[in-house]
Amino acid sequence: MLSGFALAEPLLDILGKNPEFFSVRRSTSTQIVLFALAVTLVPPLALLAVELLVRAFDRVASDVLHLVFVAGLVAVIALHVLTNDSSLSGAGALVIAATIGVLGALLYRQAPPVGSFLTVLAPAPLIFLALFLFSSDASKLVFVSNPSVKAQRVHSTTPVVLIVFDEFAPISLMTRDEKIDAQRYPNFAALARDSTWYRSATTVQWLTEQAVPAVLTGILPSQHGTSLPIYADHPRNIFTLVSQSYRVRAVESITQLCPQRICHEVRRASPAAVSDTTGSLASDAGIVYLHLLLPEPYSEQIPDISDSWGNFGQKEKRGQVAPTAKGEIEPCGRNVCRFASLFARGGRPTLYVLHSLLPHVPYLYLPDGRRYGIQSPLLRGINRNEWKRAWPARQAYQRFLLQVGYTDSALGLITRRLKEKGIYDRALVIVVADHGVSFRPGQPRRKPTPGNLQDIAFVPLFVKLPHQHAARIDDGFAQTIDVVPTIAHVLGVKFPWHLDGRSLVGRKLARDGLVDLRLGHEKQVTMRLSALLRRRTRALREQLAAFGSTSSSLYRLGPNPDLIGKPVSSLPVEPSANEGVELDGQELLNIVDRRTDLLPTWIQGHLTGDHEQREDLAIAVNGRIEATTWSFPGPGGETFFSAMVPESSLRNGRNQVAILAVRPGQRFEELKGGTAGTMRLVGNEIRAADGTTIPVRAGALQGLVQFLPGPLLGFSGWAAQRERKVRGSGFKLVHRADTISVFADGREVFSAPTDQLLPHRVGNESGLFGFHFELPKPLLPPQGPGHNVRVFAVRLGVASELPVKPGWPWD
Repeated sequence: MLSGFALAEPLLDILGKNPEFFSVRRSTSTQIVLFALAVTLVPPLALLAVELLVRAFDRVASDVLHLVFVAGLVAVIALHVLTNDSSLSGAGALVIAATIGVLGALLYRQAPPVGSFLTVLAPAPLIFLALFLFSSDASKLVFVSNPSVKAQRVHSTTPVVLIVFDEFAPISLMTRDEKIDAQRYPNFAALARDSTWYRSATTVQWLTEQAVPAVLTGILPSQHGTSLPIYADHPRNIFTLVSQSYRVRAVESITQLCPQRICHEVRRASPAAVSDTTGSLASDAGIVYLHLLLPEPYSEQIPDISDSWGNFGQKEKRGQVAPTAKGEIEPCGRNVCRFASLFARGGRPTLYVLHSLLPHVPYLYLPDGRRYGIQSPLLRGINRNEWKRAWPARQAYQRFLLQVGYTDSALGLITRRLKEKGIYDRALVIVVADHGVSFRPGQPRRKPTPGNLQDIAFVPLFVKLPHQHAARIDDGFAQTIDVVPTIAHVLGVKFPWHLDGRSLVGRKLARDGLVDLRLGHEKQVTMRLSALLRRRTRALREQLAAFGSTSSSLYRLGPNPDLIGKPVSSLPVEPSANEGVELDGQELLNIVDRRTDLLPTWIQGHLTGDHEQREDLAIAVNGRIEATTWSFPGPGGETFFSAMVPESSLRNGRNQVAILAVRPGQRFEELKGGTAGTMRLVGNEIRAADGTTIPVRAGALQGLVQFLPGPLLGFSGWAAQRERKVRGSGFKLVHRADTISVFADGREVFSAPTDQLLPHRVGNESGLFGFHFELPKPLLPPQGPGHNVRVFAVRLGVASELPVKPGWPWD
């Protein structure tokens, strides 16, 4: 019973109120039911199994263990209560919870009525399960309905291309005179020359699962915010409207508004934003639970659940990327190349729809199509979706602008492919986004407030009519719910149901109006468009003051931008006597290959020794200052620093990076240190430079790893500890490895937590999912005899070497 209150009730309650957690993962009814059963039944059964096993050897020890379990569960319940009380945090909350747990166990032992009361409450977990499955908002995903909607006959043969980007503040595209910045974003500028740019367009909702359906239906989201982004809740949409006469090819990243009968030919090739349903469902549910359980500052040490639609540990599924014949990298991420591959000449008129999570977090991409990490670097200075520190927020803004550059390249690829297939000129092309994003310290990143509405409300909206080749800007009051009515107007289709939006074509837009962003639960944030535009103008000035208007100025931010470009040899630099640095990712900087899509321009690490939390730092690459930054405190007491250096600063092969502390009077101290966490294999141990060791034990974990050749070397496999807890029951617990490490000739060349690696299912194994990552070729020794590459999995401080599948290219 206690485990139900400690584990099942909080998690089922929060996920029952937020069923989008399941819908964006394409979770089936069966998977949701099994998940709820596992959350409700597996923890108490596991604890019971342990008690029974101990009782078979020692009854007294079993009774003591039972009290320990009672104390632990009572402490967890108390911690949930204390975490919701903002006046308590940190170690104090943990101590109080532990004390309550011990007192609860003593009371349970000494007062028989307490035990009787708990016995009466024994059915409570089953009640929590029933409420989740039958009465929560998630029940709509368990008991799915498929309403029938009659399609309309369309006589037009005009192709329609609808591209919905995500989390896209349009001022990122603008110059000082509020035109498209053609230098940074040439493909958006080219689209603007062929289309009408509705420069003051606004969204109607701040959540993607509500905002994208509004785009695809032309209907305002419910004031209660209870509808799900699925066909059953939005049957009257653009797909069902034209499906009788048009072929539909849609790639939906979050929503599922196109029913299987219409989108069957691409549904199997259109993955959800979360790349692995089973794996991410388990790992992300655990992260959600930790956010419910842990008080600050401990909650800051786990990934922010607002950072991505899933895979909160920053997993990133990429499309297959390879250099073109000209040596360029195509921007295939976030379903872009998958969508472009659907374009075809001739045949029935076609509706093409893409919802791409660009330039949405996680931020990983550079404008030229490359990425700057194997995993996406975490956003710092943010907690519970609110920016707590100004400098990390400014750096996140910089990374966002770089990813907008990648989005521009993606738009260019799509436009080029449309032209190659003879579609672009005769098509109705609409490019829009679901909502904006904010980087204001003290304000939420996504949730609109009166202080950040100018960042969240506006969206880019371009409408290119068939055969249009004239640029036009309209500053009237346009909304995202106007997209579907515009498509219907151009195609000559009459809607058989009510629409809240109106066609943008053939009417004069109002110069002003009330911008109303619905928050759900009958709440909203409103402001007049005219007032919001004045705020946007100020926001644009702030953006230009921080990042300039050229590609190079995007990198000139920080405390001492005048230092950028200066040779280190021209500066008075002395070695620091008592301050050091540990640099992350030094091994990638030593093997740069500009022919691949990986270019590690994000420099990060933490300070060691005697230092202040906020220090002025200069980042030198290959003997020249390329960036300046401030350090800042992070969770766990460490002092972090990070900076983005220009792509041109890195050369093929080894790159030397130096971290300089900038002292008063233009004095400079070079901070000495090394790569964080360098490990070596010594006998049956993995040994760190500081002398700490991890024992290697054969059979401690099971698993397998295989090699996948390519421009980057792929490693795919699984690693877990499986235990049979109850003899003869067939019940198993599966514990995934904590970390995967790769050793080349006895030296660690790569290590990462498994929850930061791309997951995938492993055959038909229930509850078991694997890992995948790619490494640059120079990071590993030449293939063939004479070298060895070994992969180890680590769990709870014990390592096991993973056996390799045939085809392993090293001895």
